[in-house]
Amino acid sequence: MIYLKLTTIQLEKETLEKLRTFKEYSKESYNEVIIKLMKLKQMIEPELTEQAKSDIAEARKEKSVPLSEAIRKLGVDVEL
Repeated sequence: MIYLKLTTIQLEKETLEKLRTFKEYSKESYNEVIIKLMKLKQMIEPELTEQAKSDIAEARKEKSVPLSEAIRKLGVDVEL
């Protein structure tokens, strides 16, 4: 006998209803549906390279400046 390690997850009823729409056949398990959606996401959004992840992390560390201050510092004439 094969024993699978299973868990339960909590979903809002609205989320469950949306998840049901992704089933291709009535007996398809939600596990299969979720795996299929994860594979689709990976196809659409490939994994970022380590360099890209590093660049994003560095950009997030930089201090942001309000738009009005940037306009004033750059001396740009903008009508808002």
